[in-house]
Amino acid sequence: MAPRRTPRTAAALALVAGLLALGGCAPAGEGPGTPTAARSVPSGEFVFANAAAAPTLDPATVNILETSRIGAQMLEGLVSADPSTGEAVPALARSWETSEDGLTYTFDLRRDVRFHDGTALDAAAVCANFERWEALAADGARTPFATVLRTGAPGIDSLYAGCAAASESTVELSLTAPHTPLLRALTQPAFGIASPAALAAGTHETHPVGTGPFRYESGDGTNVVLVANPDYWGELGDIGRLEFRTIAEPELRYVALRLGQVDGYDQVGLDSFAPLAREGVQVLQRDPYSVSYLGINQDVEPLDDPEVREAIAAAVDRGAIVREHYPDGTRVANQFLPARFAMDGTDLQVPSYNPQRARELLAASSYAGEPLRFYYPRGTSRTYMQEPEKIYADIAAQLVRAGFVIEPVPVDWSDGYVQQVQDPEGDHALHLLGLNGGYRDPDYFTAALFGAPRGEFGVDAVSLFGAVNRAAALPDGEDRSSAYVSINNRVSRLLPAVPLAHPISAVAVGDSVTSFPLSSTGNEVFNRVDLGAAP
Repeated sequence: MAPRRTPRTAAALALVAGLLALGGCAPAGEGPGTPTAARSVPSGEFVFANAAAAPTLDPATVNILETSRIGAQMLEGLVSADPSTGEAVPALARSWETSEDGLTYTFDLRRDVRFHDGTALDAAAVCANFERWEALAADGARTPFATVLRTGAPGIDSLYAGCAAASESTVELSLTAPHTPLLRALTQPAFGIASPAALAAGTHETHPVGTGPFRYESGDGTNVVLVANPDYWGELGDIGRLEFRTIAEPELRYVALRLGQVDGYDQVGLDSFAPLAREGVQVLQRDPYSVSYLGINQDVEPLDDPEVREAIAAAVDRGAIVREHYPDGTRVANQFLPARFAMDGTDLQVPSYNPQRARELLAASSYAGEPLRFYYPRGTSRTYMQEPEKIYADIAAQLVRAGFVIEPVPVDWSDGYVQQVQDPEGDHALHLLGLNGGYRDPDYFTAALFGAPRGEFGVDAVSLFGAVNRAAALPDGEDRSSAYVSINNRVSRLLPAVPLAHPISAVAVGDSVTSFPLSSTGNEVFNRVDLGAAP
């Protein structure tokens, strides 16, 4: 049994007592919760260790798991994801209708919902958020809104036509063309609705103000404290004080749980699975819903040569990488869509591991021994890559044995690693990265990676971009599935990256937890954590 964490300070207990006093002051809201006037705020405390700091607390601006996870506690969208199916279910919108032509979505908002600053949620507030997201994307920011609605990408027509308040409680969202994944995409924390007053004050990156079950108390993306929102329209759950703490090293996250310093942590390290099992600690494994890859930048010569890219792929022993550096149950990847979509390519051309073939391809290519700058992240564990530094070392050694000259470029994750390897002006030739699924639709992966020109890969394949966008417009069914099979085949021939793995990831929780709402996206909502009674 793990030792129980010692009680919090008197100041923390006073804070919870203050929240209890506030519990009866809010107007009643709609939803599954009882009216706030008749309930108390929970007094439970929970500390969760993230594997990296959140670079911002505004999930609308970056696609980073830690930012999304923290933001999801404070900001709610029009819809949320059904835990079992991933389909959209009511959240701030209690219902919606779609026009016959698929171009207009009409959302009916819940009544009497208030932001944490006391201002009312209404249709104008929702549209203010959409207008902000559009402006960010139009300025060239690579945001989730930009990816979903194809806004700001050169040569790609935006799907966003506008947001209008048809009444105080009715929102009309208009598109320029049908987009099948839209409702699923809106379940992401990136589409959480923030208070327009807070947006106007410019505090949204450090102090989000939403309608969610928790509200901001103190701290930043490294260590942030949230407290239960006494005016919340839904169920508050068991936690009154929620802290997200950054512990980058997997071993230290394990130790922190065993010492009772945290109640749960993400990204269980490979060496911790067996000890946790022996000690009877709950380890909850997410279904594989991410992809890791070795990126190849075709803007850097001679990586524009297909034979060089094929030689890189043939030199990498993906099976060994998975066996050595990923948890049991991880799949070796030969494409970018996770297996749950059952849309595997039928004519995949990613070369299998064959070092002799790699040397032959390299000898016949335009490669002349140029050093290839190989970027890899330090100081982080990702859902798609637990041990990036070790994976880099193995892949670099395999490439050197095939005849490549590698120049290592280590970058701390917290120093903007993602931005550096996605910079169209960057000098990255090779890089390690991945993508964790944010909503349950294949467009999440294909649009983010291959739906528009990206500085990450240097690919200028107009026909591929068009195929990705046409597939998103097709209704669910056989034709849409066939379109993604074809996209998988095309990407395997183009080789903008070498897919490495579709990993599992895991959360460990202490003995105070009787139920944890595990999600394949990693965006667990902590008002659904059940804490057992103290022994």
